[in-house]
Amino acid sequence: MSEGRERELKYLYAATRPPQLPEGWSLGAEAAPLALEDTYLDADGALAARGWALRRRDGERGASIYTLKRDATATGALHSREEIEAAALGEAGGPEGAALPEQIRNLIDREFGLNVSAHLRPSITLTQQRSSWRIAHHGVPVADMTIDQVTVGGASWCELEIEFLSSLSDDEVQRLSRDLQGALQSNPQISISTESKGERARRLSL
Repeated sequence: MSEGRERELKYLYAATRPPQLPEGWSLGAEAAPLALEDTYLDADGALAARGWALRRRDGERGASIYTLKRDATATGALHSREEIEAAALGEAGGPEGAALPEQIRNLIDREFGLNVSAHLRPSITLTQQRSSWRIAHHGVPVADMTIDQVTVGGASWCELEIEFLSSLSDDEVQRLSRDLQGALQSNPQISISTESKGERARRLSL
């Protein structure tokens, strides 16, 4: 299980290969590509109304992974939110409440009412083809870049995300993100994303 605050730059991207980085930045070797299936879960919209999101991801690390996201903030392209992530309990295919990791289940039930987790149902499912690279600033690894080709129903789009390593302080993230944003946002193929993947998928599926 992991818990912490995710800090990342989020963009819509009209390409599938990495953009040019500013001077002093370098791109590592490309990791093995991933085919991911993300299912977002809710209980009659209770989580979404609070700005929370619960995702079950299949296709990564050989297990179903649940991630609870909450307390999101955004300044321009820089998004920040609390995340709790853990592997599913038991076999896939059972009731969502039964497979939900205990810490996530307890937190949801404490915040939203007793046994709300038992009423979780899929709200939207999307698929992604993910390419990723570690990026460095003056030779020091500082972030992971991913390019995700996302599909939901008949809609598709591409996102570019740069997630800063958890070892960096907030001041370091602010400084590095300013350096990157100046270069990336001058690229006509890149525009700031104001939605999460789940939010965009739900809107495009209406």
